[in-house]
Amino acid sequence: MNPARLLRTLNALGASWRASLLTATQYRGDFVMTTLMAFVWSGWTVLPLFLVFQKTQAVAGWNAWEALLVMAFFLLLRGLLDAFIEPNLRGLVEKVRDGTLDFVLLKPVDAQVLVSFARIDPGQLVGVFSAVGLAIFALAKLGHVPGPLDVLLSLGAVLAGLGILYSMWLCAAATTFFWVRVESLSYLLGALLDAGRWPAAVYRGWLRLAFTFVLPVVLMTTVPAEALLSRIGPSPVLMSMGLSALFLFLSRRLWRFALSRYTSASS
Repeated sequence: MNPARLLRTLNALGASWRASLLTATQYRGDFVMTTLMAFVWSGWTVLPLFLVFQKTQAVAGWNAWEALLVMAFFLLLRGLLDAFIEPNLRGLVEKVRDGTLDFVLLKPVDAQVLVSFARIDPGQLVGVFSAVGLAIFALAKLGHVPGPLDVLLSLGAVLAGLGILYSMWLCAAATTFFWVRVESLSYLLGALLDAGRWPAAVYRGWLRLAFTFVLPVVLMTTVPAEALLSRIGPSPVLMSMGLSALFLFLSRRLWRFALSRYTSASS
């Protein structure tokens, strides 16, 4: 992307985000309710973890506070998904159905970037703040202070997880160019993402392979936690980043192929 187009894209995203924030704050009751529900959902997500560890000291070699750190990264990714990715790709389905995607394609910016990140749902950011708080709490309980390299590796793993997560949701949304009803795919991916709330060691056999390489949800949460706990070196993080790059490449190709099959409302 050339610098001029990149600048136009950033300006368009900035304007869209300001509009989203204004819309959210205009309807204060809805904003407060969304924020409250996100907070309740975060607590409800963590509850099964404490129920499990009431009966045992460790699960697959992970104690309660280490598993809580994995849960924190799950909440972080889920919060970012609900705040930045899900509203946009749900909107893509609507645009394809009613033909308003034409207005996006006519803009002098990258259409994929615009349909992927133009909207934000600030009320869902509660999940992100809750995740950061839980991670700090878990590390304090463990008495562990991560080093600078650990933090850097963990951030790299989180970015890799975000890339994989975005690619999966983009591929699901792109199928709307071929089929009318694709909401079930989004629900299915959301259900599969729930597997990432538990450490990877919990899964065995084909499930471990599937959740590591096919739909690598455990890489998104376990690897960042292990990095923060000083359990791994750069190799698993680099593997996650390489896998993320592959997912991003494949989702970009699918997007372009799907877009070439789009019949606009004006044609």
